Amino acid sequence: MNRIKELRQKNKLSQIELANKVHASNQAISAYESGTREPKEPMWQALANFFDVSVPYLKGYMVCTRCKGYFIPKDDAVRENIKCCPYCMNPYFEGDK
Repeated sequence: MNRIKELRQKNKLSQIELANKVHASNQAISAYESGTREPKEPMWQALANFFDVSVPYLKGYMVCTRCKGYFIPKDDAVRENIKCCPYCMNPYFEGDK
């Protein structure tokens, strides 16, 4: 699942406010968040730019801060149980505090 809703709520925005910021409809934002509709690449980029994250991160991938490699963890994976990047063994991912 993508991180649009998580980032929108973290930034204390309503769906309407986010839609206005990225020139989309609030219905589109709702559909993106629920997974019933997938944004097109320009919208992914607009959302990523707005939230200052990478598109892969926004799409729900784990993105390594060192090698920029990315992967989607298994559905039941817990972030704390993923110790490092499978490509370069870096323990830090985009979005970590």
